[in-house]
Amino acid sequence: MKKIISAIILATLLLSLLAVGASAAYTAPTIADALTIIKGFLSDSTDLALDVNNDGAVNLKDGLHGIKRVLWANDLPAVQNTQLFGTSTSYDLYTYNYCPSIMEEDDGTLHVYYCTNKGDHGFYMTYIDYIGYRTGTPNGDGTYTWSNESIVLSPSASGAWDDKHNCDPSVIKGTFKYNDTNYSYLMAYLGCTQGDINDIGLAVANNPAGPWVKVGTTPLVDYVYNEDSSNNWGVGQPSLVNKGGADSGKVWFFFTRGDINGTRTIVCDCDFSDLNNPVVGTETKLENEGLVTLDTGARSIINNADFAFDDARKVLYASSGCHPFPTSAPNFIAGKTRVTSFRFGGEDIAEITYGSASKAKWKYLATIDSEDTGFPRNHNSGLVRDEYGHTSGNILTVFYTVSEELSSYAERTYRIHSMSVVK
Repeated sequence: MKKIISAIILATLLLSLLAVGASAAYTAPTIADALTIIKGFLSDSTDLALDVNNDGAVNLKDGLHGIKRVLWANDLPAVQNTQLFGTSTSYDLYTYNYCPSIMEEDDGTLHVYYCTNKGDHGFYMTYIDYIGYRTGTPNGDGTYTWSNESIVLSPSASGAWDDKHNCDPSVIKGTFKYNDTNYSYLMAYLGCTQGDINDIGLAVANNPAGPWVKVGTTPLVDYVYNEDSSNNWGVGQPSLVNKGGADSGKVWFFFTRGDINGTRTIVCDCDFSDLNNPVVGTETKLENEGLVTLDTGARSIINNADFAFDDARKVLYASSGCHPFPTSAPNFIAGKTRVTSFRFGGEDIAEITYGSASKAKWKYLATIDSEDTGFPRNHNSGLVRDEYGHTSGNILTVFYTVSEELSSYAERTYRIHSMSVVK
C-alpha cells in the first residue's frame, strides 16, 4: 500500500509538471519521462541513475530525484563526447594527452592542465611525462577554441626526486607564500625517478600559464617501499580543493596511496599558506561506504579521483575509475569512469573519512563507458571546477581520457573527451 501511495504522489507531481510546462530555467518532463520514472519506481528497478541512495531499492526519494534530474537535463550542453584538443586518434600514434585538471573562470574560459609527452615521437622513443597547458575559449555552442599547447612543468635535472616524469596535475587558486613571494596558484603533481617510485610535489605561479616554480627539492608526500608487499606503487593522482577562497592557503588534499595496506584515497586537511613550512594534516582514508563494484556489488574503493565541492548543496563530487577493471589488455586502466556524490558539511573532514560517524555515503550520478563514448577505455578523469576547486549549478562536466583496446599503441594514443551529467 505504501508503494502505491508513493506512486500516486509521483504521478500527481509529474502530471502537474506536464500540465504547467517548464519554468524559465527548466524543461518539463515528457510523458515518456514520466512513464519511465513511475515504471522504475513500481518495479523496484535499481538502475544506478535512479537508485540515488544506492541501497538496492527504489523509494519515493529516488523517484523525486529522478524528476529533478529530468527537469535539469535541459541545462546539459548541446555538444558532448567530443575530443577536446590534440591530434586525431588516427594519426600521431606516439603522442598522448591524459589526466586533466580544469579551472573555469566566470566567463567560461577554461584552463586545462594535463599529462603529455609533448609532440611527435617515434615507435622506439623513451616516454617522458610532461605537464601541458591550454586555454579554451567558449564559442557559445558547447565547443571551445583551444590555444596551442605549452609545457608548464618538466622533469627536474638528473638526480632529483622527479627527474623521470611529471604528471597528474591538480591546480587551484588561493594565497600561497614561498621564499618570501606570494603566489596565486598552486599545483600538486606526481613526480618520480622511475615508473614505479611515485611521490607528490608542489609548484606555484602567479599566472595560470606560469612560469611555475617547483617548491623545495624534496617531495611533499613520500613514496614508501615495503619489501613484503607486491603493491609499492607509492603516491600520486592528487586533487586539491581550496577551503577558504582567494585569501586562503587552506586546502583539502586528496591523493591515491598504494602500498602494503592496499590502494585507497587519502584525504588531509592542510595549510599551504607558508610553503616553506607546509602543514600537512594526518593522512586519513576516504570513506567508501556506498561504493560497489559494477559486477558483483561488493564493497569497492575510490582511487585515481578528482574532487569538487558544492557550497550550496554541501556535497562533495568525485569522478574516478571503477571496478571491475578490464581483463583484456591494457588491463591497468579503467574501462568505466564513475561520477559520485557525498553529502559533506564542508568544515570537518572527519565526515568524509573511513568509519566516520556521519551517516552519509557515496551515491551514484552516472557511469561513463563504451556505450557513451565508443571507446573501450574511459579513465583518468577530471571535473570542471571553478578556480578554487568548487562547483555550482545543476550540471557537472567531466573531462575523461579515452583509449583503445588490445593495441600496442593503446598507451600512446590517449585523448581527452568531455561529457556533462546532471547533479
